[in-house]
Amino acid sequence: MTTKHQVRERTNYAVRLLLLGHSTQHVVGKVTEKEGCSRRTARRIVARALKVVHADLDKVNVDNPQMASLLIHQLQEITAQGLETNQLGSAVAATRELAALLGIGKNNCRARFYN
Repeated sequence: MTTKHQVRERTNYAVRLLLLGHSTQHVVGKVTEKEGCSRRTARRIVARALKVVHADLDKVNVDNPQMASLLIHQLQEITAQGLETNQLGSAVAATRELAALLGIGKNNCRARFYN
């Protein structure tokens, strides 16, 4: 029987992997491997982690959270693949798109003046 602390740790691990851009299937495999649990249990953990990610999106006030989470997931997947294959340009481009989508850093941009 797992404790609440273990459930929380497993969920946090799955959230971290999802936010790094790994697919849900990959995360299920990683959780199964790391925790030594069944794939069914790992799927429940990943489902819980996805709820955490969706809850975070709800706080951002996105009009279509399912589509936004899909776009975010795809951009994170592109970033992770770019880093794994040493294609830093694609990782940087995907990260910039993700930041623009989420509105991260828009208040820190310098004003650009063109002649």
